[in-house]
Amino acid sequence: MNRLLLAALPLLIATPVFAQGQGNMPASQTKEEAEQRAQMVFEQLDTNHDGSITQDEIAAFTKTMGDNPRIVGRVTSMFAEADANHDGKLTAAEAKARADAAFDAADTNHDGILSPEERQAARAKSAAQAPQQ
Repeated sequence: MNRLLLAALPLLIATPVFAQGQGNMPASQTKEEAEQRAQMVFEQLDTNHDGSITQDEIAAFTKTMGDNPRIVGRVTSMFAEADANHDGKLTAAEAKARADAAFDAADTNHDGILSPEERQAARAKSAAQAPQQ
């Protein structure tokens, strides 16, 4: 599975805006850019293209990552948090809402752009809150 998807899965579900600039991704990021990235990752995870990511699709992804307990725990927890209506599926709208909330929380100066410092602080906070396995 490609590295962007691996790096972005947990970030899609809870914090898609926190990854530092890598490759062609700028160090600063607008909300629109974060939403576009989240949508791209969502589409890659929605392997049957039915408009939602299921627990089975998440399990298939984590299996490709070697069923690492840390990844499985974090992804499972974030999936549950993002599944707003608790139907066992994550829709694009739920993923976008979660990404927007994460962006807004990380944008501490409320200028609509995440600076490298805001992204680093949000990433550190997310890592501190991640389930330890």
